[in-house]
Amino acid sequence: MVRITYFLWIFGSSFGLTACSGLLNSDQPAERVYWLEPVVVQGANRTDGALPSIAISVHAAPGLDTNRLLILGPEARLNHYAAARWPDNIPEVFESLLAITLESTGLYSRVAKGSANRLAQQQLELNVRELYALADSGENAHTVRMVLHGYLTCTESDRAISMQAAVSIDDNRLAWIVAAYQQAFNDVSRQLVAQLSEMAC
Repeated sequence: MVRITYFLWIFGSSFGLTACSGLLNSDQPAERVYWLEPVVVQGANRTDGALPSIAISVHAAPGLDTNRLLILGPEARLNHYAAARWPDNIPEVFESLLAITLESTGLYSRVAKGSANRLAQQQLELNVRELYALADSGENAHTVRMVLHGYLTCTESDRAISMQAAVSIDDNRLAWIVAAYQQAFNDVSRQLVAQLSEMAC
């Protein structure tokens, strides 16, 4: 009984020290979640038969498969903004947003997500190669860079596809940086739709 009482006294004292030391009551700023909007692109309705179905899957290069807003500084130093993140990891975010964009074009009978969906007539696999804010030696972001590469598989052939965007940042505040991410995403989304529209499958 004495040992149990002693243990509880030690535990209670430790908990009190931990709480007072700030480990439970952090002074860190509250985490902010930033949102990207899908691009709605009205494509030309096809009249040459039934619309095809398409499945889209997105992957990311090592280091980019994260929900953090990344910043790439001098000497290839990759870091992230504190207390700021996307709603999910980049592949999941991009896969969902680009699927909505493809649905808006009216060019497909069905848009599925995920590489496991092999019933679709077309398979679009994309890899995020670059997705970060570029910073100078003073850690001030000046450009958001976004690069996607991949392949469209249809009629038993692969067709390379590539999109990229670079958007200047006029202010180093996060709101402006997120706005530059949105503009870069808008640019690559429109490039994707334009390239897919030109690929006759």
